[in-house]
Amino acid sequence: MVSVAVGLTEPWLTGVVVDNPAQIESVLNNIVYVLFAQSGQAGTNGKARDLGNLVVFDDPEAVDTIVKTPALFRKNFSLISALGFSRFNTNDEDWAIRRAITQDIYLAAAKPAQQPFVAEAYEASLSRSEATLPAIQQALFAASMTIFYRAFALVPDMATTLSLLDRVRDVLRRLQYYSWVSPTTAERATTIKDARTVIADFASMLMSDTRAAAEMKRFRTEATSIEGFSPVEEFVMNLFAGVETTVTTALWVMDRLGANQQVQERIHAEILSGEAQTPYTDCIINETMRYFPPIPFLTREVSADTVLDGRELRAGQLIMVSIVGVHQNPAFWENPRTFDASRKEFIDNSFDRRAFIPFLTGPRMCGGARLGRLEVKEAVLAIVRQFAFSRADDVIRFDYALALRPAQGSSVGVSRR
Repeated sequence: MVSVAVGLTEPWLTGVVVDNPAQIESVLNNIVYVLFAQSGQAGTNGKARDLGNLVVFDDPEAVDTIVKTPALFRKNFSLISALGFSRFNTNDEDWAIRRAITQDIYLAAAKPAQQPFVAEAYEASLSRSEATLPAIQQALFAASMTIFYRAFALVPDMATTLSLLDRVRDVLRRLQYYSWVSPTTAERATTIKDARTVIADFASMLMSDTRAAAEMKRFRTEATSIEGFSPVEEFVMNLFAGVETTVTTALWVMDRLGANQQVQERIHAEILSGEAQTPYTDCIINETMRYFPPIPFLTREVSADTVLDGRELRAGQLIMVSIVGVHQNPAFWENPRTFDASRKEFIDNSFDRRAFIPFLTGPRMCGGARLGRLEVKEAVLAIVRQFAFSRADDVIRFDYALALRPAQGSSVGVSRR
């Protein structure tokens, strides 16, 4: 078993505005460090705790109530809406219409008949990759984007789309930071301008392809009742969310394999055996999503006065749901703060579903959960067949920008098998 320690500072509470990428990254990462450090700890007024001016909920029972009561605990737009609106930041009928545009496509792309294509996409992309972390990361993004576009009967402009997604990630990082620390007028204007520019550039790319333009027309036709609906905004946020979370999970699995050679060789042998059942591979994927949830937290806005988990909440109040905390709650997991590649709860399938929600749960559960699971599994199978990993240390460093990704420059070594 591998035990991972994290650091803790609280620079965002000072109220100091900084326009420095490294400092912005540090502030956002430290929010997640705090969630790791405080997971499983009760607050002074009940189980929930405070983080700045937010009440943090990480008890699985309380969180289950939050995510299954979307009318009371609503998605909050915040500054993220500068990148546009989609099923990820809307509510009520607006959300339902947007969901219907893509949901059947995701379900069809995740059917068993699609497994060979998904497997081949990762196998082929990784076979062309150099044995370096940056190259493997690019190969994973290329495969995931290919699968996403194919679901919509499209073919990506790979280089342009990868560049645009990098820009989306940079803008999201700044928008999230300014949701915590008030920006100056100039900082706000610049970031919003950059957000609108990257969406416009995405639109130019999509509209230059007749098939993509036709798909955007379909989006618009199915959302005629939504005033100001942008099919490009919907497509971009679906693309980013689906691809980013899939790739980050695969990268964390690589990181954990490098930290434990015995586990790595056991999983390699299991994969090469050709057996239909791969319990240890499935286990490390689940344990990776438990310990490093792709989306480590989310915020909600309370729509009416209520009491939850011993805390009085007022209409209009923002709260935080800590997925990290839910996944490390000691009442639901044995040694929850230890990464266990052979975790008994997963091997025995005995875990409480309320305490494992990497794709959330309830009516707002991730629509691409089945496709995401299929992709991660096939990505890991292809990775382990082709590469071996090692680590010089076991110091966990990550980079948070909506999704939790391993930091660049980690100590993971790679070689081809």
